[in-house]
Formats: sequence, structure tokens, C-alpha cells
Amino acid sequence: MTAVSSDFIYMREYWTGDSRDGCLVNGDGYHYYRMSREGFIFEAYECYETEDGREVASPLPEMRNVDWLKDLGFDDMEALDSVEESDFLRIRSLTEPPKTKA
Repeated sequence: MTAVSSDFIYMREYWTGDSRDGCLVNGDGYHYYRMSREGFIFEAYECYETEDGREVASPLPEMRNVDWLKDLGFDDMEALDSVEESDFLRIRSLTEPPKTKA
């Protein structure tokens, strides 16, 4: 049986600091999560905007299979903002290689 979209929630967390790729120092961005309603993370991405307005995203594989509450020690999910599935999918698409024409 496969999970359906309604089985997940889509959240984001604001961060400040250096980006994973080292291109942004002391910057701002978001971590985007596809999670269970109980806080288990299935998929995660980091996204920030460069000075020229371009969005850069990268996968966060180390956050896969992490529980927001149990593993990270949060009492609740108040630090997260809810986002639409389409927003999450847009960020995910930024990490995919460009499609080439045949």
C-alpha cells in the first residue's frame, strides 16, 4: 500500500547561518520537510535565496528518518510553519537535474 498526499504534512523551518554548499555565509533560508503528523521526517531540503534573487536548494539526507520530537528533542512543532504541498514540491524540483531535450 502506498501513502497518499493526505498522510503527510509539509512544514518549513527558518534558519540562519552558512548554507550547506558554502555559497552563503551568515545567510537566511528554510528547511522544508515532508513529515508525518506525529513529526517523523520522510524527506527534507534546504533552500536559500542568493543576493541576485536566485533560489538554491539541496537535499538534507541526514534528516530523513529523524523524528522532530523524539530525536531532536522539541516539545512540539511550534518552530515550524505549515506550507502547501505544491511549495514543497517546487523546492524539491530545484534539486532535480535539468531535463534535456532528446
